[in-house]
Formats: sequence, structure tokens, C-alpha cells
Amino acid sequence: MDLESLARLIKKVVSVPRYSLVGITRSNYLVYGSTIEGVYKLYAVDLNTGREFKVSEEPVHLEASTSRRSDIVVYTRDVSKGFELVKIYGTDLRTLETYDLSEGVRPHRVIGLGYDGFRLAWSGSIGTEASIYLSDTSSRRAEPVAKARGREYVTDVNERYIVGHGHLRDDPFSVELFAIDLKTLEMKVFTPREGSVNRSPKLLGSKVLFESNYENLDTFKLYLYDLESDTLEPVKLAYSDLYSYDPVEYLDFGWIDGGGVWAIGKKMGRSKLFVNGAEVRTLEGMVLSAEICGDHAFVTHTSLRNPPRVLKVDIRSGAYTVVAGSEAPEEVLSSLAEVMYIEVPSFDGVKVPTYVLVSSRAPRPGPLVVYPHGGPWAEVSDSWSPILLLLTSLGYHVVAPNFRGSTGYGEKFRKLDLGDPGGGDLEDVVHATRWAIDNRIADPDKVAIVGYSYGGYMTFMAMVKHPELWKCGVASAGVTDWVEDYELADAFFKRYDEILFAGRKELFVERSPITYVQNLRSPICIIHPQNDSRCPLRPIMKFAYKLMELGKPFELHVIPDIGHAISLDTEALAKYLLYVTMFLRKHLA
Repeated sequence: MDLESLARLIKKVVSVPRYSLVGITRSNYLVYGSTIEGVYKLYAVDLNTGREFKVSEEPVHLEASTSRRSDIVVYTRDVSKGFELVKIYGTDLRTLETYDLSEGVRPHRVIGLGYDGFRLAWSGSIGTEASIYLSDTSSRRAEPVAKARGREYVTDVNERYIVGHGHLRDDPFSVELFAIDLKTLEMKVFTPREGSVNRSPKLLGSKVLFESNYENLDTFKLYLYDLESDTLEPVKLAYSDLYSYDPVEYLDFGWIDGGGVWAIGKKMGRSKLFVNGAEVRTLEGMVLSAEICGDHAFVTHTSLRNPPRVLKVDIRSGAYTVVAGSEAPEEVLSSLAEVMYIEVPSFDGVKVPTYVLVSSRAPRPGPLVVYPHGGPWAEVSDSWSPILLLLTSLGYHVVAPNFRGSTGYGEKFRKLDLGDPGGGDLEDVVHATRWAIDNRIADPDKVAIVGYSYGGYMTFMAMVKHPELWKCGVASAGVTDWVEDYELADAFFKRYDEILFAGRKELFVERSPITYVQNLRSPICIIHPQNDSRCPLRPIMKFAYKLMELGKPFELHVIPDIGHAISLDTEALAKYLLYVTMFLRKHLA
């Protein structure tokens, strides 16, 4: 494919807008986010009249769920050119007047954001300091109400409590709930079982709805905890579909009128919506978010063949209409000959859930791109991925292993990565690669590895620890030196490193790609956002300088004035994909 055709195809892929439901407000405005203008902004549609309008003129970094008690939408804006230092704003949908709701604190990283229509609470870090803050839509003055360690996530607030979850026992293998009493400012920490993982509490008065794996320390169920009576009980559902589905974990959940519960259960790379335990029939793929409104559910839905769209679904029949969305180009979809979900045995017998995307434009065996995802606490699922679809469109087969540490397959599997980054997870990626070669999907002389964020780190490690496997590799927004990464990190990412390594800082050097840089054999393309505050640029530049000293083949591309969250900006995403695909075209042809 010539350069002009390549650029045209990249533009076609990245120009597909993505939509995500935010929620419904008091006056029946449905709010959603979209990249339709090239950057992520918020929009609204009046469900009474059908009138559509823009909520935010500037790009949005993070938004709070809407409240049925207010028409004010709360969100953050990055005011630091990608360093993820944000201010919090509210826009009144009736007047489109916008307010600064974080007066009194300088821009900082915001991690979790809860909003009840009047009050908003969040967890945030500024340098090495972390706090939990409270503001409201009247005074608009932010005040710290509690000190934090850096990995606490606020998930909800009401007139009496702020609630959230975090690693509050100094145990990287457990997650506890917390509640701050706004009368006394005392923080209560709760767990139904030491060593269990408890997440995403949602308030209804003094009751807290949350997910926990405390019964078997692996898969999650929903529970109710009463902050005043100190009682715990499982959620009682009117219908049994959710029990029959038996999800591994939940993407989201919440209260509905009358005290009922909706939930999005997930397993094996797909998810389903349930209302009071009854399944709401949707297309196969991933339901990412939901809002229940009478006899209908508004949801964000996606799949490998469908970009994220906002749908209105009849709860009883499953019939749906598209509220906001777009279709994937047929030129891209036609390249996807087959999608396989397999489990690859790793070095120690652990089965690695792996997606295999077979391109209709490549022979078998043919050129293969191995794609380790970011996170590591994330996953490749049956959901839209511009890079994966672009690769199959260009005639590459793709293997995307959900290595140990991935979400969606139980906490026992996720925790296998703690204290062992760049160890067992790397071996999982290697074994998935060898599976593709052994099963004649991959030409062993045409195998590349491409990753972003933690996937970028995995790419660096794979190329210096297993250099014999790769024809080339593209490492983006990754980590090359955990020692320096930790030194440069703010409170949030210092805690991230501590939890990922389970406190074993002595492994920082051993698990850093720069320790093995002399082993690199194949050409590597390094792509990095200039203002990345999660994986700072400085250690990457030192790694590149070392490559230059050693005479190793490499390219280095620094994308200016952008941070880690590159998918929020279509132009930056297009640059990234152009660098990736031009490099692969050169070395994997």
C-alpha cells in the first residue's frame, strides 16, 4: 500500500466517532460524550423535544455521572497540555453557563469523581500529596476533607457521606471501602473479609451498594452494607437471570427507582445488562454503561465490529434505536475474516485468554502483530479497537493475549501479576506468540510486537528478553526504567508502582528494559507523548540514547503537546497510527 492510501485508511479508521453515555438529568436531557469533532467533548439531547446541542466547547478529560436531581453536568478539563492536571467545571444545561467548581485548589490529577446533583467529591493528587476534596454547585469552593495515599477512588457522595475504595490496609492484594462522615470528617474503612477486593460503592441514604469477591476471593457478587447499622447482606434480586449468567465481575451498577438495582455483568470479554436480575437483551459485545429510565435502558454498546454507540433499548423486548452513533467502514470490517477466542497454556499451565483476529488480506501463515494491552489491569475484549482493525485492514493477523494481570477473568488471575511485572505476564505473551507460529497463523520470519502504555513496557521487555522472536517492534508510551519512573511519579503513580510490584522495589532494576538494552537485535520504533505524566519521557530519551551508543536500529517519535490519553485526540491518534504502520510496512513487508 502506498503512503497516500495508507494515510487515507488511517483517516477513515480514526474518523469513526466514538460515543459514550454519561446519563440523564432532572429535565430529561440525555448527556453523552463523543469524538465527533476530533477531540472528546460532551453533548446533550432533550428527550422531550429531540433538540441536540453541545455542552462543552473545550475538550473533556473525565466526567461524573449525571444526577436526576440537577441539570448541571460536572466534568474535568486538562489545563496542562496533557500532563493530566485538571480543573473541575459544571455546565447548566438550561443556560449553558459554565462554572469553575474547584476554586481554591490548583490544577491536579483527579482520579475518582462522585456527584449527587449538589455536592461533588473527588480524590486527587498534586505532586507527592494526595487528598479527598469536597465542593458544591452553589459555593463552588473546593476544600480537602481527608488525606489520602494516592490510590483512593471516590465513587459517590450525598448529604452525609463520601464513599469510595482503595488500598487502605497497605496490602496490594486487597481493596477496602471507605466512607467519610461529612458531619465529623471521620473516615471509616470497611471490608467484609481481610484480603478481599471490594469496589465502586454507590449510596442510597446510608446504604452502600458495592461489588466484592469476599466469599471465594475470586469472582464478584453484589452486596449491601448499611453504614449506620453496620450490617451486610447480599443483594436480593427479583429475577434469576443474573445468577444464571454468573459474571466474573461488574463493569458498573447502580440504584433504580424504588430501591431496585441494575448491573452490567462481565465475563470472557463480553458483558450484559440486568435490571433487578432480569437480562436486558442487547447485541453481543460489550455494554459499557447504562441508565434506566422507565421501560427503557439507555446504554453504551460496542463490539469488535461496532464502534461505541448510545442505544435506547426496550427492557422487555430488547428492541433498540440508536440515539447517537456511527457505523464502521465496510472496507475495515471486510478485513476481519475470523475472530477466535482461545486459551493458550503458558509456561506454568496457566491458561491465557487470547483473541486472534485473522485478516482476510493476509495468507496463512502470514505476517503477525502481537498486541499486549495496556493497564496491566485491563483487557482486550469484544469491543471496538481502531488499532486492531487497522492492522487487519493492512493485512496483518493479530494475536492479543489477556496475560496474567488482565481484568475480566477473576481476581486470582489478575493478582498473578502483582509482584511479578515483566515476569509471568511476559511469558504469557511469548507463549501466545509461539502458539500462533505452531498453528500456522504466523510466518515465524514476520512477527512483530506492538503495545501502548503497559503494552509498551511489555514490548520493550519482549524485545530485549526474547529478541529471537521478533522481526521488529513498536513500543509506545511505555516504561524503560522503573527506578526513574518511580522517582518522577506523583502520589497516584508512586502507589501504582508500589502495588504493581507488591512492595518489591528491589525488582525495579531487574524488571527494567534498560537493564537488558544490549540484547536488542531487531529494529524498534519508540513513540511517546511529550507530556506523558504516567510514563514520563525522560527515561525513554535515556533508553534511546543508549540504543544510539550501542549502534542498535531504532526510530524515535515524540508527539508534541499531548499526554498519555492519546485516544481522546483524533489527530494525535492518527499520528501514532501512522508511525506504527509505516514502521511495520518497512520491516514486516
